Amino acid sequence: MDFSLDYFELFGLAPGFAIDPAALDSAYRERQAETHPDRFAHADEAEQRRAAQWSSHVNEAYRTLKSPFERARYLLERQGIDALDP
Repeated sequence: MDFSLDYFELFGLAPGFAIDPAALDSAYRERQAETHPDRFAHADEAEQRRAAQWSSHVNEAYRTLKSPFERARYLLERQGIDALDP
């Protein structure tokens, strides 16, 4: 669980606006299968908390890259540009 990965790295995608939606969906399912909190039900409390945080991070990354608007905004933010700055 490497929280330093950017959203594209997390899913093994090349950074860019044009992405393969099927590849994103497939990578998302793989990450969720690896880190879903239910897999850590018998782990200690700290590991359960990390799994929940990781799962939340994966969900946020997926929602961001799935939406064209959010993906564009994320790409701009990676370049230090706030797309919503007036």
